[in-house]
Amino acid sequence: MAFLKSAETLTINGIDHLKKKEYEKALKRFQQASKKKPGDVNILNFLSQAQTALGMMEEALVTVDKAIEYDPSNVIFWQLKATNLMMLQRNEEAIPVIEKCMELQPGDVNFIMRGQVDYVLDDLASAGEWFDKALEIDPENPISNHMKGMVLYKLGMFSEAIPHLEKALAVGDSETVQNLLDDCRSRIEKE
Repeated sequence: MAFLKSAETLTINGIDHLKKKEYEKALKRFQQASKKKPGDVNILNFLSQAQTALGMMEEALVTVDKAIEYDPSNVIFWQLKATNLMMLQRNEEAIPVIEKCMELQPGDVNFIMRGQVDYVLDDLASAGEWFDKALEIDPENPISNHMKGMVLYKLGMFSEAIPHLEKALAVGDSETVQNLLDDCRSRIEKE
């Protein structure tokens, strides 16, 4: 009886399914809602999230592109597109998308994404600069500190990496970060 439900009701149902991690049910509801209101960017946003959760990355990109067509100044859609491209390991394609994000809304989230792309592409100098920009905005940001610590670690700058890794750990335990931190400390002791 979904055809009797409004797009709004279907969207609310879909959001409930998303919260419960019932992604296939969520996808179905958002698809039904989108048929009723094809240009509704909020529905497209949720639809792309459900597609992404189900590993339907190419479909999610198509959905996000539709949302961008309807609302090209919405930074969230550009961020979703960049994130999906990064998840697909299409990092070079993500760069101009992230630059559009920064044009629309300069900020630490976009700087972090740009740094992550450079990190994956092994451009550590550039990655470090982007993480520094993010840290200027929020010196305590755990993701910025984690990534800056990883850049410094890869560059062999172990003592400089330690404070960043410690800040990353301050918000929650991470075995990976703890192992990097322990390795930095042991390498400094050996010097």
